[in-house]
Amino acid sequence: MNVLFISSGYAGIYPYFEQSIQNTFLRLNHSVFKVSPTYNLETLEQIEQYHPDLVLAFVGYKLQKMFIDFLKQKGYVLSIWLTEDPFYIDESVNLVEDFNFIFTIDLGAYEYYKNTFHSKSIYHLPLGTDPEIYSPPHIPKTDYFDLCLVGYPYPERIELARLILEHTSYTMIIAGPLWKKFISNEHFKRLKLINKWIEPEMVKNIFHSSKIILNPHRSYNFHQNKNTLGIEGKSINNRTFDIAASNSFQLCLGKSDLELHFDPLNEVIPYTTNEECIQFIHQFVHDETTRNQCSNNAMEKVLITHTFLQRIQFIIKHLGFE
Repeated sequence: MNVLFISSGYAGIYPYFEQSIQNTFLRLNHSVFKVSPTYNLETLEQIEQYHPDLVLAFVGYKLQKMFIDFLKQKGYVLSIWLTEDPFYIDESVNLVEDFNFIFTIDLGAYEYYKNTFHSKSIYHLPLGTDPEIYSPPHIPKTDYFDLCLVGYPYPERIELARLILEHTSYTMIIAGPLWKKFISNEHFKRLKLINKWIEPEMVKNIFHSSKIILNPHRSYNFHQNKNTLGIEGKSINNRTFDIAASNSFQLCLGKSDLELHFDPLNEVIPYTTNEECIQFIHQFVHDETTRNQCSNNAMEKVLITHTFLQRIQFIIKHLGFE
């Protein structure tokens, strides 16, 4: 099968996702032609020569309307993987009408699309993890830190980090851009702060150096979102799968679909409030046996069920190309 893969056009983590998707199609013995979302005549000529059986757009927000119209005119099977739902669902809704098959990472967005776009083929499909990137340590773990938090400083994450630093004595590493605006390691000597976006390989190493990975999620009503519909985010983030693939123990904000993916008793432990999260930290930080049991179980689950291999197989199956 010839797959035309339209990249997101974004930097940061997106090229890693896209490379994992490309590699998976190739592993499944399909041909892949990757193009940018920008409309230009040279790309159109290359696409016509390539004769794609399937078009898969990733994110899609930078995909120009003229480009979409060209693809529709050619009669290609058009699919899109919406990875920013529901946070930018205002942008997503503008794209849904133009595609035959819609895959969204969020259960709340999926429910909205199903109730709104009755003629469309719509599926809930979280991002997966890539075991080539996120994997267990090759040497025994060294727990330099009690706690770890990786990601952008959304208000919920700032609140949790401050609560922990101000009311416990645990060591902690935080990595992500702009954190220094909100928390200073000058005030908390037991905090290591990496104040920038870091690549997945380094993220994995930070996971390996920490006893507990904190996984608080972004709110659906964050003021910088484009979610005027007020669609509640009901799904765990892709970091949940990456942490599990790294054989690390995590405390994850409880989301509606967590139990669809993991056992909340012995794989990924959910919490509902910051106070409950701290209670779990007290409970597990010195319980290496339980942490190892949960992380081993979660890794086993994710490698069987939640890699990009399973995700791409899902897309191929539901588009009728098996």
